[in-house]
Amino acid sequence: MNKTGHGFTLLEILIAMALFAIMSVMAYSGLRVLMDARANTALRSGRLAELQTSLYVLGEDLAQAIARPVRDGYGAAEPGMRGGGNDELLALTRSVPAWSNRGAASQLQRVSYRFEQGALYRMTWATLDRTQQSEYRRRKLIGLQRISIRFFAEDWTDYWSSSNPPKAVEIVFTIDGLGDITRLFFVHD
Repeated sequence: MNKTGHGFTLLEILIAMALFAIMSVMAYSGLRVLMDARANTALRSGRLAELQTSLYVLGEDLAQAIARPVRDGYGAAEPGMRGGGNDELLALTRSVPAWSNRGAASQLQRVSYRFEQGALYRMTWATLDRTQQSEYRRRKLIGLQRISIRFFAEDWTDYWSSSNPPKAVEIVFTIDGLGDITRLFFVHD
């Protein structure tokens, strides 16, 4: 009986294993690149969604701004709109649409935007003339590196304090990974 081998030699098995290892490393590298790109895209998409929401909310508040001064929690008078202060980026009185579900409450609302610890926050009060016990709702809109605001009446200024709103408001967001985003809001008369 002739003994001829029908199996693989050790050299053939080693070559096949080396080729399989090389192909596996290439496939894993490609998969890792795709997974990293997906993670970066999801992160950037989340930032853009936060930015879009923030710009929409700011635009709605500024479009509904009215010239109604208020009293703060200590009874001091505040103008209808002010902005550019250190802690408070923007504060305004706005009308609330009649179709909102606020019931018999006032159709006016006080809104404040603050930049604190690398994030933009929106605070709202249902009562305009507040007391120290007045409650507010606070919502984080977007994480930022920096934000700046300017107001236009007859000329551009970094500070606004008047019952009447300016003609326009320019806000520049500096967002990590996106850079500077400038938005100009026209405020109705």
